[in-house]
Amino acid sequence: MVLKSKRRINTKSVRSMLTWSHYRFKQLLISMSDRCGVIIVETNEAYTSKTCGKCGHVHTKLGGNKLFKCPECGYVTARDANGAFNIMLKALAGTPFTLTGDAIEVFSAVGLVLDI
Repeated sequence: MVLKSKRRINTKSVRSMLTWSHYRFKQLLISMSDRCGVIIVETNEAYTSKTCGKCGHVHTKLGGNKLFKCPECGYVTARDANGAFNIMLKALAGTPFTLTGDAIEVFSAVGLVLDI
């Protein structure tokens, strides 16, 4: 019979292990973007799923709802889609770009035009 070890992994170690895969993914993404000439724009995702993508109102009491319903303008969409849209808006706010039809052209520091 095998006895279970009483030693547990401490919280600091667990937290560091959970971030390894995200860090590795970020490093791979950056290296691949450098090879392909793609711009990576880092942005903070705080409050993106709580902010209305249409009017900008921050709805703090979402609970566990899968849908985002804005109490100000009545906009209804999937919560994840709303968060992704708001992350895109935050990223575009810090970069020079133009809209051409349905395409977004982002201008990098070296003068390349990248279609998104």
